[in-house]
Amino acid sequence: MSAVSLGPYTVSERLLARDDMRAALTDRDFGTAFRLMKKYDAASQDRIASAVEGLDQSRVSKIANGRDRIGTLDLIERIADGLRIPGRMLGLTPRQWEPSVPTPHTHTETAPPAVDSPSATAQQPVTDPEPTAQGLVYEPSVRRTLSTVAELGRADVRRRDVLLRSSFVLGALAGPSRDWLLTSLDAADSGRTTRADMAAVESIRSMFGVFQEMDVIQGGGDIARRAVAQYLTEHVLPLLQQSHPEPVRQALFEVAAEQTYLAGWMAFDCGQHGIAQRYLIQSLRLADASGNRMLGSHVLAGLSDQATQLGHPEEGLRLARTGRHGLRAPAALTDLYVLEARALSVMGRSTDTAATIAQAEKTFDLVNTANEPEWAKFIDEPYISGEIANSLRDIGDPAEAHRYAGQSVEAARRQNRGRRGSLSQTVIAVSFTQQNDLESAIVASHKAIDIAAGVPTSARYVTAMTDLRQRLVPFQHDANTRELLARIDRTALAGIAA
Repeated sequence: MSAVSLGPYTVSERLLARDDMRAALTDRDFGTAFRLMKKYDAASQDRIASAVEGLDQSRVSKIANGRDRIGTLDLIERIADGLRIPGRMLGLTPRQWEPSVPTPHTHTETAPPAVDSPSATAQQPVTDPEPTAQGLVYEPSVRRTLSTVAELGRADVRRRDVLLRSSFVLGALAGPSRDWLLTSLDAADSGRTTRADMAAVESIRSMFGVFQEMDVIQGGGDIARRAVAQYLTEHVLPLLQQSHPEPVRQALFEVAAEQTYLAGWMAFDCGQHGIAQRYLIQSLRLADASGNRMLGSHVLAGLSDQATQLGHPEEGLRLARTGRHGLRAPAALTDLYVLEARALSVMGRSTDTAATIAQAEKTFDLVNTANEPEWAKFIDEPYISGEIANSLRDIGDPAEAHRYAGQSVEAARRQNRGRRGSLSQTVIAVSFTQQNDLESAIVASHKAIDIAAGVPTSARYVTAMTDLRQRLVPFQHDANTRELLARIDRTALAGIAA
């Protein structure tokens, strides 16, 4: 009898359908995945290795036995392509060999009617519930990342409604944070080239300082964000399309990541959460390309803050903890501890919140602003005290919340930071409502509105004032409270600075 040729190994459909295999692929746990291939597909280590370019039997054995891991996106992509694992199962974009899915057209296809719809008998046109998934993927290719950032920036500047109306997508966060952690740890192990000074890089960084001051001191706003996006697309990204020595190229990636992050953060503060998330994911990829792990942690802090404030504290907690994994820089670590406390407080975990706040303060004591990068300058007393106050408010400690918020308001006043001062002043007002001190709450609330005068409308300020208003409603039998509620409705909640 002649031997049967098994041919190149690909993972069977029945194995891909198993829950344990799907879980292993989602976690990129290739040790488990390789063991399942052996158990259910009778795939030897040699057959697995031979299917993947650059992978040998010895390494497959080490991975399967837990003595090695796969962290580079390039190898993950080669495993997906060699073993024919659909990209979505590994958090990748669809692979070239996967069958394409035709885009629905509203004039030719219809969706099934909803069972409970009053017009269930009528055919409805198919529409994509998410106008665009552009920018939600952590691209293995830096070139594709640059293209995506350029498209986001141009769309932002031109006010493309389809992108500005795009929503925040919680499920898009797991892959980017995992990819960044794996690749950055691999890079730290291998040791990348240090970045070099360059006139163009320093010019961009100086411009970043101007833009960040517009955001932190002047309150940012829609016009400022579009200026950042325009500068990014017209001056920064074109430099990265050119050839440079590696140290210079990494430095350019770093400043591009900083600018992209700032565009995302300013979009977040304007309430444009869909485009904010997209900017931040792309910034995370650019930070990885720069080799600056601290900057990548900073981007994860922004994603954590966004997730928590949009009602997903579990994801916010995961992102904050991912960001501080292996980090030593005190300013970035302080920020991540503060945001971890914010997530814990929203989850109602009072003891953990208090412990994390203590760790944040201990780490903050180590910060030397002279040794911190430009983007970390905002991690200062007004910000840290204000965010700690928010956490204390949420775990029901009004006295301590008031104390920290007061420190934040005073420090913000010295720096002429209206947005931060108004945010912390609302915490003081809330602390009074929590203690049933209506008279003091009214005075503090009016002061919060006064501080916000002249500052561009901030979605965070509107959210804070909405929360304050809800806490004041039970007291609306009082004439002074009714007057205050009317002022809040007329100014803060109408998006008009009083």
